[in-house]
Amino acid sequence: MRVAVAYVDGNVADFKAADEFILYDIEDRKVGLSQSIQVRKDWYMSVAEFLAEQDTDAVICGQIGRGALSSFKEGSIKVFGGVSGSVEDAVKAYTEGTLIFDPMAGM
Repeated sequence: MRVAVAYVDGNVADFKAADEFILYDIEDRKVGLSQSIQVRKDWYMSVAEFLAEQDTDAVICGQIGRGALSSFKEGSIKVFGGVSGSVEDAVKAYTEGTLIFDPMAGM
């Protein structure tokens, strides 16, 4: 499973504010390889499409708009919005099944 986390300065960021995402490969609740990728808002493709091309299964972010949320749902990428705190803590909580998120973020 691949999880992308929107971040700024090591903390989970609102989707729109993030120029970078960290991709984590998670297998059997263990975090493996991670890589940071930059995204540009002026690309011909949406960030959701780009993350789908990276085989992303889920996105962790702060607040997220309806349009972005809709584009992730079209690509079958799960969104965990309304998350705050450090990226490390969020990923750890995700792997442990204890991530606190807002299921109504972006609705």
